[in-house]
Amino acid sequence: MVSVIASKINALFGGLAFLGAVICADGANAAEIAGVRLGQTSATETRIVFDSNGLSEYSVDGVAAGEGRLLVTFKASRRGSGFPSKLRPVGHVGGVSANDAGGDVVVSVDFRAGAKIKEILVLPPTKTNPLHRLVLDLVSAKPADLLASLPDRKFDTMVEVIQSVAPAQPAPNVAAAPPAVDAPTLVVRLPVIVVDAGHGGGDPGAAGEAGLAESNATLATALALAELLRESGRYEVVLTRSKDLRLAHEERSRIARDAKADLFISLHADAHSDPKVRGGSVYTLSDEGSERSAREALAQGDYHVFDLDIGEADPQVGGILYNLAQRKTSNESDKFAALLIAKLSGVTPLLNNTHRRGNFRVLLAPDVPAVLLELAFISNKHDEANLKSPAWRKRTMTGVASAIDAYFLQRAASKHASNAAAAPR
Repeated sequence: MVSVIASKINALFGGLAFLGAVICADGANAAEIAGVRLGQTSATETRIVFDSNGLSEYSVDGVAAGEGRLLVTFKASRRGSGFPSKLRPVGHVGGVSANDAGGDVVVSVDFRAGAKIKEILVLPPTKTNPLHRLVLDLVSAKPADLLASLPDRKFDTMVEVIQSVAPAQPAPNVAAAPPAVDAPTLVVRLPVIVVDAGHGGGDPGAAGEAGLAESNATLATALALAELLRESGRYEVVLTRSKDLRLAHEERSRIARDAKADLFISLHADAHSDPKVRGGSVYTLSDEGSERSAREALAQGDYHVFDLDIGEADPQVGGILYNLAQRKTSNESDKFAALLIAKLSGVTPLLNNTHRRGNFRVLLAPDVPAVLLELAFISNKHDEANLKSPAWRKRTMTGVASAIDAYFLQRAASKHASNAAAAPR
């Protein structure tokens, strides 16, 4: 049975890597996204045109929050020098911005009026236009209709993979459904960010020469980050503590899992016997930590990931799926750690070899991407002064918030890593 499940898992993971619309590229170099143009073709229709010298793959995703947003990802591409930094609002489109994401270009198109995708066209070069064109035609609609208009997708999340191979869950014994009522309005789930202020209560953590307690520094910083994220309107924010309270490490991780967190950030301040040492660092879970998590799950018979009891039928199958979930989560944690370091570089002092790995209990959840951010060395007088500074907290947490934005932009783009739209014949 295990071999059958394993082969099925391999097949499913193979299905995760699928191609989008393919257009012949000019040469071996990365395609260059030369520009984007907007046009209002009628009172209810808007056209977006992306010009490229050799588009190879693209994907389209969307967010229905507010008036709506499109995320268009160009794989293995770069922005051309003429790509506009700002565009005048036209029709449904209020703004366009681009972000380089690991060798891809992710373009965010923010709507100022609700719309959905009417048609996607891929146009090859012509005698009068030597560039490839990706054309997105929009038509007026309710923001909730945007998601339904996106291109079809295949397996693209670990949840779907596990659901397809995990033992079937028994159907609950429920009474007959009540009479039908009006269909509820579609509710778009915002990503859940759990911000954990380390230490607290009877566990103040390390202390600085000027008397600052680590627990107070992490709480002030967590509150600053939560405020920035909530003001953006893009996330649901959960604080593990909002006052001077002691929590067990297991409780912090449990809060994240109960909240179905999409990202967990634990804030700490480091200390060293050498007061000259200063700078922040980012930890993700080590291999030893992953093994520890699996051992504890096995000992407790708790093979629950993504709300599924994957060990109900066969512990061996559960172990395979648990390890797959850990691997996926570890990869996501590493992706966010890389973005976090990039966004904090130049904003606050960082240690060399900034990305580190540790066997921290708060990072053990197999289904929640997580990092532990050591903000600074409280044992260094300059770092301690920073930790006490509201201006430093705002500046540094703005960098963290920017990393969170970039992470979810990447994740949304990879969620629809292929596009079913074909070039017109």
